[in-house]
Amino acid sequence: MAGEPMRIPDEIRTERLVIRPFRDADTAGYLEFMTDPRATRYLSVEPEQKTAAGARTLLDLVRGSYESDHPVWALAIEASPRGFVGSCGVAPVEDPVFECYYSLLPRYWGCGYATEAAVGLLGYLFEETAIREIRAYMGAENWRSAAVADRIGMRFLGVRAHPHFGKPGLLYVVTREQWQARARQAEERFEEEGKEEETV
Repeated sequence: MAGEPMRIPDEIRTERLVIRPFRDADTAGYLEFMTDPRATRYLSVEPEQKTAAGARTLLDLVRGSYESDHPVWALAIEASPRGFVGSCGVAPVEDPVFECYYSLLPRYWGCGYATEAAVGLLGYLFEETAIREIRAYMGAENWRSAAVADRIGMRFLGVRAHPHFGKPGLLYVVTREQWQARARQAEERFEEEGKEEETV
């Protein structure tokens, strides 16, 4: 994978969501997100990027990168009929290890969208790319993100400094092998439940 661009997918579908590249229609929702202090409280971005002008520049940079040799893996989360509800993606830590993020507009907190999007994103990455390990770094008080990491099967490894930003926070990790084992277990449970229903 080293030196090779990781292609941005046209879309990743889950039961209720479509994870896809940003579009013009997402601009208003993205600007609302980036200028809401509740939404950006734990984001490692520059203060200027939390303004409408700075957020628009950042969104243009992300969208402009999609067809380049080094695309920014930041994707929109769409929920029909609501449209843009948040964003998720990954960034390299060290080949072949990446870190993931998932964030929603505050009015959609508590809907299960972050968990569903994270499962869809990580499932795609472990199935379709050479990524071997995915991490999630988060602030010690960011219990919402920690709860999502727990629910999707990531392992808590304690408080660690972020390798690029240096800020200490909670670290969750899952490897390709662990993710695939969890998926097999879920499939086996589903098959067993089906057999039990057939015998009732």
